[in-house]
Amino acid sequence: MARVSRNSSLTPPRKTQSAVTVIIKGAFMSLFVSVICTLLLSLVSLIAENLRLDHYVQYIMVAITMLSIFIGSAFATQKAASMGLILGMTIGVVYVLLSVAIGMKLSHETISLLVLANKLAAGIAAGALGGLVGINLS
Repeated sequence: MARVSRNSSLTPPRKTQSAVTVIIKGAFMSLFVSVICTLLLSLVSLIAENLRLDHYVQYIMVAITMLSIFIGSAFATQKAASMGLILGMTIGVVYVLLSVAIGMKLSHETISLLVLANKLAAGIAAGALGGLVGINLS
C-alpha cells in the first residue's frame, strides 16, 4: 500500500524564522494584547463606576497578564513551528522583565525579589502553555 504524503508538491515549504526574531515578535504581541486589554478595562471601569470592579482590578490585571503571555507565546511558536516550550518560556520571561522594568520606571518604586520570582514563575508557566498550544496549531 502506498503512503500518502501530507505535504503537497503545490504548497511552498514553510519559512522558519530565527529564534530571536520569534521571541521579539512574541514579546511585542504580548505587550500589544496587554495594552489593548488594559485600555478596554479602563473604559469599562470609567463607564461602569462599580465598586466591585475596583475591588477585583488586581486579579483582572493578573488574568490580562497571563492571557497576554499565552497569546504572544502561541502566536510566536506557531510562526516558529519548533521549540514551543523553550520559546514560550523565554517569551514569558522577556515579557515579565519588560513589564517590571516599565512599571519601575513609571512608578519610581522597587520590587521585592519574592514578587519578581512569583511573576517570573507565572510568566514561565503561561508562556510554556502558550508555546505548546502554538506548536499544535501550526
